[in-house]
Amino acid sequence: MAIKLPNSTDVMRVRFDTFELDEANASLLREGKPVPLAPTPFAVLCALVRQPGSLLTKNALLDEVWGHRFVSESVLKTAISELRMALQDDARQPRFIETVSRRGYRFIAVATALSTTRPERASLSAIRSLPGASFIGRAEALSRLRSAWDLACSGHRTVVWVAGEPGIGKTTLIEHFVAGLGDVACARGQCVEHYGQGEPYLPVLEALAELSRSDSALAPLLRAVAPTWLLQLPWLSTVEERDALRRELAGVSPDRMLREMGEVFDRYTERRPLLLVTEDLHWSDRATIQLIDSIARRRGSGRLMWLASFRLAEVVALDHPLNLLRHELRLHRLCEEIVLDPFSEKEVADYVAERLPSIASDEAFVRALHERTDGVPLFLASVMRDVIAGAAQGDDDAAAAAQLARTAVPKNLAAIIDHYVAKLGNEQRVLLSAAAVCGVEFRVSTVSDALERDAAWVGQTCDELAREQLWLSAPRAEEEHDGPELPYSFRHALFRQVLYQRTARLARVQLHCKVAAALERERAAGGPVAAAELAMHFERGREPITASRYYAEAAEAALQHLSPAECMTLTERGLTLLGQALEGTERKALEITLATLQGVSAAHLLGVSFIETKSAFQRAHSLLGDVPQHPLRGLLLHGFGFALCLRAEYAEALAVAEHAEALSSATDDPVLLLAACTVQGDVQMLRGRPHIAREWIERGLAAKESLDAPSEQSFVADPRVTLLGLLAIQLLHLGLVETARTRLREAHARARQMGQPMARMVAIWLDAMFEVRLGNAERVASLADEMQALVEEFALAQGRVACRWFRGWADARMGEPREGYRRIREAYEENTRLGMLAGGTETLGYAAEALALAGDWDAAQHQLEEASQIASAHGERVYLPQLFLIEAAIARARGESAIADAAVRRAVAEARAQEAPWLELLALVELCERDGATAEDRRALAALVDELPEAIDTTAFTRAQALLDRAKPA
Repeated sequence: MAIKLPNSTDVMRVRFDTFELDEANASLLREGKPVPLAPTPFAVLCALVRQPGSLLTKNALLDEVWGHRFVSESVLKTAISELRMALQDDARQPRFIETVSRRGYRFIAVATALSTTRPERASLSAIRSLPGASFIGRAEALSRLRSAWDLACSGHRTVVWVAGEPGIGKTTLIEHFVAGLGDVACARGQCVEHYGQGEPYLPVLEALAELSRSDSALAPLLRAVAPTWLLQLPWLSTVEERDALRRELAGVSPDRMLREMGEVFDRYTERRPLLLVTEDLHWSDRATIQLIDSIARRRGSGRLMWLASFRLAEVVALDHPLNLLRHELRLHRLCEEIVLDPFSEKEVADYVAERLPSIASDEAFVRALHERTDGVPLFLASVMRDVIAGAAQGDDDAAAAAQLARTAVPKNLAAIIDHYVAKLGNEQRVLLSAAAVCGVEFRVSTVSDALERDAAWVGQTCDELAREQLWLSAPRAEEEHDGPELPYSFRHALFRQVLYQRTARLARVQLHCKVAAALERERAAGGPVAAAELAMHFERGREPITASRYYAEAAEAALQHLSPAECMTLTERGLTLLGQALEGTERKALEITLATLQGVSAAHLLGVSFIETKSAFQRAHSLLGDVPQHPLRGLLLHGFGFALCLRAEYAEALAVAEHAEALSSATDDPVLLLAACTVQGDVQMLRGRPHIAREWIERGLAAKESLDAPSEQSFVADPRVTLLGLLAIQLLHLGLVETARTRLREAHARARQMGQPMARMVAIWLDAMFEVRLGNAERVASLADEMQALVEEFALAQGRVACRWFRGWADARMGEPREGYRRIREAYEENTRLGMLAGGTETLGYAAEALALAGDWDAAQHQLEEASQIASAHGERVYLPQLFLIEAAIARARGESAIADAAVRRAVAEARAQEAPWLELLALVELCERDGATAEDRRALAALVDELPEAIDTTAFTRAQALLDRAKPA
């Protein structure tokens, strides 16, 4: 018989016909085998199966699956069509989904519920024993949280939002829920106003730190599967481990951190369920929001519940990234949102009954209390506190009603807090004002230092305020705590906010300066003070230079956290502040630092060749003449030169390289010479000047050897690996094939020794270019697959495109020219969209060759013409001889022998102009295999063969030798 599934947080697991639908695991099986189905059609199927036999109108389906976003009915029709295709259901004779003309759809199959077993939790009895009535007005919300926890414990990863306005009781609900779980793995993190948005993953790192203190298994797990996160928790690793990790992680993308944390949660929750709590997400950084998104969309099971709170109005009004995420996740049913409303009149009566039972039955009193407080819990608690205090002085119940009548009810929450501020003693107010400047959380040592007061007095006063349970919460007790001093916190962020706003502006500025100075001293003593926190205090203390310096430090930390978006925000803030500073060398130096870091972050976030990257580096470069000894000069000059090179702005790139060389001579800095040689070698190679390129590269290798310590931070990948690979290409063009192979072997060995995935990718990339020139398709295919595996494992965005065009070139040579062309062209277009134009001539040459192998001569000619235009526009001659040979092959296939012969001779002439014997050998072999070759051509080939003993094992050399042998007289 048909079933009716409950429309709740329970998930379906049903069988119909030969299918099994498992909503928790997003799985549809047919006879035990997975049926591929996209998320949207899957959600439509769940909605239909949940109400078998019932008509679901189009509007109902659109609302349930797509939420409140406007989408047309055609989207629903497409999803139904995909669903029917997956189920092999005929719309004219349906077995599963019936169309009700112009109205909607109905699930008509017989569905049978399958039992779902859930592991018993240690906390279950504790939760069930909690008296629901003791928690006023939030029984339903608490029940939904418990159901979500049950779901998480059964292996269904769960994201739950608790949303509401200030004072509505979000934290109280979470505290009550967590307390009821008993002894479970719970990690908590707090987003922080002012500087939290500048600290990537701040609440998550705080939660991990807390969890690592209570569970020793976390550190080995991070070491095994999440090295990017281990690097952010320095107390869990040695200095040597961190140095090795920095080398290994050079060049990895932010996606790596998201993937690693997903793996950590999956592995950790195999042992026990985990509750992760992050509060006040309206102050969160972008990186944390991206992580929540990644975890929510992660496939497979995991016993994780991510519980987060935020102020709904702020998230919506400020267009916080969280707002878009919550809509997206709700649309795909990947989260649950609990919005807390004010108390109803009945709930106010229940609240009164718990605190003043004798007056709870007085309907007039309850109604008046509800009207005056709007049912806002914080508001209600405040008024009731005064009512109870006043009633205690009377002899009967009428005293409470009289007290309520006498109580001046404030107009809003801020006015309530003002009411309590007025009751503070002067000393208490001074202390709390300084604490409010510190933030929602503060340490006694910071406040005592800022106020120049005795720390014991500050601590005692804080304890007294915490015991009142109004202003402060005492630090959470931790057994055997031997780390940094634990902070006090305001019981509610609104209390801190009102105190902060009520402090006179000049006094606030002075307090920020004092707090900043105190935090600097704590930091100097080894305290955990974030650079973004210091930047905020100095900015609000009107010290733009110092604030900008700390923004630069925070930006650099964001890059180390693999959070380029946060780095961009921080550098922009710092650069804006510098406009308020006086002109001078210090300001210029800071501007160079911030602009350079902005360029690096733009390169990671947008792409090395984007105009934003170039503009940032250009800004820093324009000031370098005034601060030639700047510590980031190597990073700046190499980054700027590299960006220009990728944009195919070769003249500008050479100018930057020349500047780097001149500065190197003036400052005796081999890092700058290394940067100059790397850019020069790359540009000269692309311009078809192998002799000049070789000189620069070998000079760069010598400079690298003279460095006392490695300077990887100035380079995307290990410079020695890059230079050895580039040198191999030049040596090949010069005919030194075996020497070139030796250099490539050295590059691979160096990359493996460094343990740096980015260096390994560079070595593979240049090796693939080398093998393309030798025509070794199978070797190129193997290298392309190796590069792709490396890119996927370590999230190396830079190699994502190149591995596809190399694979395409190999496919074309190995019998699949059409598929090869598709790969090459798609990769080329993606690269071009990213603004990376360098090497486009060669890539289009691969595409033209693939089409020629497919016999599509017209399309091949079109690719060839496009490649020639790029070569002409940018002076990119490195692949011109090969392009001429492809042109000859196309002409010959069309029966245009004269054009073909002329193209081959242009290839010979270009190779000679480049002084590239290997390229000349390829062209002369092609020429001498045709009837139009002259005796002089054959003599030139013979002379070239004698000059290239290292090429003896190559196919081109073998062909040349065969031609010469046939030409010898009998």
